[in-house]
Amino acid sequence: MIRVQNLTKKYKNFSDKRSSYVKYALDNVSLDIKEGTITAVLGLNGSGKTTLLKSIMGFIRPSRGHITIDDQRLSYKLYNKMIYVPDCQTHFPGYSVQDMIDFYKDFYQTWDDDKADEMLDLFKINRTDVIDSMSKGNIAKVKLVMAFCLNMKYIILDEPFAGIDVFKRQEFVSVMAQYMTGDQTLILSTHEIDDIESIVDYVHILREGRLVASFDAEEMRLEEGKSILEKIREVSLDD
Repeated sequence: MIRVQNLTKKYKNFSDKRSSYVKYALDNVSLDIKEGTITAVLGLNGSGKTTLLKSIMGFIRPSRGHITIDDQRLSYKLYNKMIYVPDCQTHFPGYSVQDMIDFYKDFYQTWDDDKADEMLDLFKINRTDVIDSMSKGNIAKVKLVMAFCLNMKYIILDEPFAGIDVFKRQEFVSVMAQYMTGDQTLILSTHEIDDIESIVDYVHILREGRLVASFDAEEMRLEEGKSILEKIREVSLDD
């Protein structure tokens, strides 16, 4: 389990040369992410989603609070069970799919080549394809293959649908559910709320750096009769 306790990240912003003010990217956020679940971290732009995900990975040092992964404080040793996929390019210029696979194999003994074959075949992508020459949608698919074939316990996806058209996103979602094993935890942040409605177990909603809602998605639907998108509108847009 991932446990976030009283996490605060603040920055000093300078409005002019003589004065400054403190901006809170995260403000006293506490939440748990259970093992074997698909958990969504949602909110409007600037709500703190990416800051939270990067903090979980240890890429950002919080101003206050702490994070534990399976009851262990963050350290480089935990990178053998966590993978983070950002919403930007992650491949090296000029590399083919196979080149990137070879790179990952050098660092991770957990790489699953059989799963890679299955996923690449499903996406109709060849190992010899040069990633720079691909469409944004196919690049996003390659990133998904790289993430899932490492067989990490925790997979963190930040805006995984970037560049994927509306007709392909459902295929993308079904692949996530298909290749996620029972002991894995998928954590994702996205603006395409409708596309993940059917697979998400738990939701944490941020607003201006604060946690404003945490709920079991199915229980919320049964008790309140709302979709995840309707719940986000309620807690994020209500003044």
